Amino acid sequence: MQNLTSRLLCDVMLLHLDTGPELRTHVAPQGEVSMTRAFRRPYPAYRVNAYQASADKPMSEMNTTPLIDVLLVLLIMIIMTIPIAAHNLEVDLPGPGSKGGADSPQIALTMNASGQAFWNGEAVTREELGAKLSAAAKQENEPVIRFQPHALTSYNDAVQVINLADDAGTGKFAFVGNEQYRHFSRD
Repeated sequence: MQNLTSRLLCDVMLLHLDTGPELRTHVAPQGEVSMTRAFRRPYPAYRVNAYQASADKPMSEMNTTPLIDVLLVLLIMIIMTIPIAAHNLEVDLPGPGSKGGADSPQIALTMNASGQAFWNGEAVTREELGAKLSAAAKQENEPVIRFQPHALTSYNDAVQVINLADDAGTGKFAFVGNEQYRHFSRD
């Protein structure tokens, strides 16, 4: 170990002679040798650029970090002031007492809790209902079909009747009882 330390010290001394006073050696208490390069700066407050030929000149690069910070804050402010597009459609719906569609004949299509369909109070099967809906759709003055299922009717039965009306090509199909929900989505 002693031999290795003395050999390293000799190598360091030779390096010191070759490179000049800029290379300094430091021997740790355990006998390890480390080399550090010490730069001599007449003005330690100035930062030395790696591409600069001399350390005597101050740094000539512009620090762009504050500029970028200001630009990001401005960008955030502009984004926050952009109005959010509201995708709503204003529609004037008739009130419960309006007489709209009074000149068209009306047909009451109801369903009971067990899923049985009624055409103007008369019980009909699904095949009869499909035929009646097709005949109503072909009339010159097409009647308004007012559909009112019972509250306990299954969704499957109600959807089957709605699909029959769609397949028949009825253009005037209305749901009865929606006026009770007119304030449902309002604050």
